[in-house]
Amino acid sequence: MSGSSAGSTCSLCSHGLTINPLDLQNPLPPPRTHKKAMVWTTEEEGMLLDFLASHLSQASNGSFKKAMWNAAAAHMVHNYPLGPDNGDKTAESCEQKFKVLKKSYYAVTNLKSVASGFAYDDEHGAMISLDNANLWDWYVKVM
Repeated sequence: MSGSSAGSTCSLCSHGLTINPLDLQNPLPPPRTHKKAMVWTTEEEGMLLDFLASHLSQASNGSFKKAMWNAAAAHMVHNYPLGPDNGDKTAESCEQKFKVLKKSYYAVTNLKSVASGFAYDDEHGAMISLDNANLWDWYVKVM
């Protein structure tokens, strides 16, 4: 056979690449670890928004600088220490959470407008029924 692997019937075992999980000299690589999922409670979201609102004068052109996100993260960690069910609130996670909340705010504001074609109230949300399901599908595609 040539140097090409096409048509080769050799297995990896014959090349010494088999890993025996019971072999303590050659253990399996450690499983991949994932970052702890960032979980925000409604109370934490409210605290972040309150903190940012109290520092609104420090925003330039509607956005906060890195130093403010660091301060927000320190504020969150001080009030909500790292727990077993929660990842650490970093400057990046605070900024990302704010962006998600802002996006949700604008989506709800748009739904509340008469032009959306949907009834909306803060207690029940968007009043989507079978009667307007097609309109909702169109709205989701467009938005």
